[in-house]
Amino acid sequence: MAYNERGMALINVVLILSVLLAMAHILAEKVWQSTRQTADANHREQVFWAAQAGIEAARQLLSDDYAGSGGWRTFLAAGTTSNYPSSPAWVTQVNGVEVEIYLRDNPDGDDDVRHDNDLKVFVLARARGRVGVEAMVESLCGFSVPENGENERSGWTANEIADQPVATYGISD
Repeated sequence: MAYNERGMALINVVLILSVLLAMAHILAEKVWQSTRQTADANHREQVFWAAQAGIEAARQLLSDDYAGSGGWRTFLAAGTTSNYPSSPAWVTQVNGVEVEIYLRDNPDGDDDVRHDNDLKVFVLARARGRVGVEAMVESLCGFSVPENGENERSGWTANEIADQPVATYGISD
């Protein structure tokens, strides 16, 4: 009879160990899954902020190159005022994330997408991270130059305009 009881004790110990190992495996799986989700969320946030930084880099470049680009004429590609061109105006790196910058003229009434007449353009920053993570940020950027009553720039030269900071406006398009 003592022999049979020792066998039952061994079976009970093996069952208890199996249950404990299964619970430890489930707990480790949950911790690993949570860690992976946190890392993915951090990566998505990094890509989003890289796109935001791309807008800021674009504002600086637009300000620096206004006079040299013929009033952004070299940046504005042929197309329509409602669509961005298929190729970016330039590409930059932000913390190892590639950010493509696209420009298009806003609907400013001249029906010429290669010519800006109101000192404002739409800027789209598209950042792509690993495993298909992508963020796009669009902003209306331009100069805040005082205008005279005839709705023309008050005799400002391209260099004087370029000395002003490029501002960001709300998008109502």
